[in-house]
Amino acid sequence: MSETGPNLDMLSVITKNPEGAPELPVARRILVAEDSPTTHEILKMLLSQRGHHVDIATDGEQALAALRQNSYDVALLDFHLPRMDGLQVATIFRREAGDRKIPKLIAITLDAEGLLAHPEGCHNFDHVLPKPLDIYEVARVVEDQAEIADMEAREAPPAEKSPGSAAVSRSPLESLGHNFLTWPGDIQAGHLSARAIQASLADPRFDGILIKEPVSVEDLGAIWRAKALFSLPIVDATGLLGHASDVDASKLTARDTTYLEQVLGKAHDRRMKLDRDVRFSEDLGEQLIGRLFVADQPLAPTYDPQSKWLVSYNVALATAVAVREAEALCERGLLRREFFDRFHVCPQCDSLRLHVREECRQCHSPQLEEEQYLHHFRCAYQGPEREFRRGDRLVCPKCRYELTHFGFDYDRPGSMVVCDACGHAASEPAVGFVCLDCGGHVDSDIAPPRDIYSYHLTDQGAGFAEHGHSLLGTASHALRFADLPLELVVALNSAAKKYNDAQVPFTLISLHYRNEKEIAAQHGARTFAKVRDLFIENLRTSLSSDADLVVSGHSRDFVLMAGSEPEETKADFDLLVAAAEKTLRCDIGPEFQVFGPGDFA
Repeated sequence: MSETGPNLDMLSVITKNPEGAPELPVARRILVAEDSPTTHEILKMLLSQRGHHVDIATDGEQALAALRQNSYDVALLDFHLPRMDGLQVATIFRREAGDRKIPKLIAITLDAEGLLAHPEGCHNFDHVLPKPLDIYEVARVVEDQAEIADMEAREAPPAEKSPGSAAVSRSPLESLGHNFLTWPGDIQAGHLSARAIQASLADPRFDGILIKEPVSVEDLGAIWRAKALFSLPIVDATGLLGHASDVDASKLTARDTTYLEQVLGKAHDRRMKLDRDVRFSEDLGEQLIGRLFVADQPLAPTYDPQSKWLVSYNVALATAVAVREAEALCERGLLRREFFDRFHVCPQCDSLRLHVREECRQCHSPQLEEEQYLHHFRCAYQGPEREFRRGDRLVCPKCRYELTHFGFDYDRPGSMVVCDACGHAASEPAVGFVCLDCGGHVDSDIAPPRDIYSYHLTDQGAGFAEHGHSLLGTASHALRFADLPLELVVALNSAAKKYNDAQVPFTLISLHYRNEKEIAAQHGARTFAKVRDLFIENLRTSLSSDADLVVSGHSRDFVLMAGSEPEETKADFDLLVAAAEKTLRCDIGPEFQVFGPGDFA
């Protein structure tokens, strides 16, 4: 490493987690079956530097032979291997395995959804890694899958653990062919089963979370602490979760299974559209955005007398937490408010469960009586009728004159409110609140109001769910290696070495497209993809040096320009972008950010 320059050893960088803290996982034996030399070399370096033993196979026949001869913890199989594809390798090996240990089989493919739609693909692969590969996700998935295998080995079925014991009860919903995680069982406070960990890797084969026993919203916090589980619909077989579930299955009949299929199918399709930034986010606010996007519903309150807020929301979150996160998202422009109701708040315990009552202005007692009051014309005295009553007669308490004729001696102009506790009389009662949670008394004029809202995804919020941090603009976050395709990582490693050895500069440009969502909405995602491809091809043609590299990623594209200083490159690249846009049928709004060697320190 250069003593004067930044640390640009890419291979040491990519062996750390995104926060930069080194990890020391349990050493595993891993098979990588990949015919691309670049891909299998970078995977071998990545996994080896994390302490794993890695074998390489470059075609399907070599992969199958290695699986037959050796015992692996995990096997990464490229779907399109020569001689025998990865799916054939997985199918044959599982059929032959018998009692042998079967490693976790992970497919690598550009067509992840197509593979998972294939019945044999779903059955024979434990996980799928889409290309272009994410260098962080590869290591994480490999190590998580190996851990799942260890847990599955420890978690024998109940009948095997205790022969003769009663079988675990099954919900009728589990016989409909859906792949549910269950509460309790797979998800409990402080514990996730191997299946739940598998689902937390965003495995699309899981359809939802089935609630089989009564559970509180607070206990379901486990689904927010584990990545990706928050996006699964909640199917409540108990009927007790109410608004927090997506489907109240306690009311479903055999005729309603179509409705269940529609809910689960729609959620699956929208879950597949979630950007990985959101799907694997550990930020509760970003998870909430993903949850609302998948459910395709606003964050909506309903009246709930059991809640201190008098409302609950349609997510498995405490009301106070849901409001706190939603308000923060409104400030970011990802949600918008819509008025629902106004309550008053107990200043002592923050409860909204206030009993509203008429009470005495003097002693606050609600023991009030309404009485008519009389007006004596002769002396102008006014008072409650009981002050005038003397048996069957009415006598003015002031002048002692007997009132005999209504309308001539007196009239009844109205009524008064009299407190039976202290005797105080007034023309109108006071309004006060008593908190049902702490018992405190609050005068109506000092009880602060609190407005309750529903929250709706804005266009920017929906775009963030689909496109992740790239939608927020290149200046909103630093360059992350998770954004970089493996081909670019290899090229950056070479450029970094030249910089450290001979101070040869380089510039990395990250491109994103401001108008992607708008074009996709108006003309379709395929149209945007074609225009983007044409832009990249125009850009590649415009670059003067063969050493310059253009690489497409998930939501961004990248240009690596060798031998150029970042500041000098910025102005020239503006002209290149303008030239590349001239032949496009619509404005994709390309924006870019420039990085130099110093940004990788």
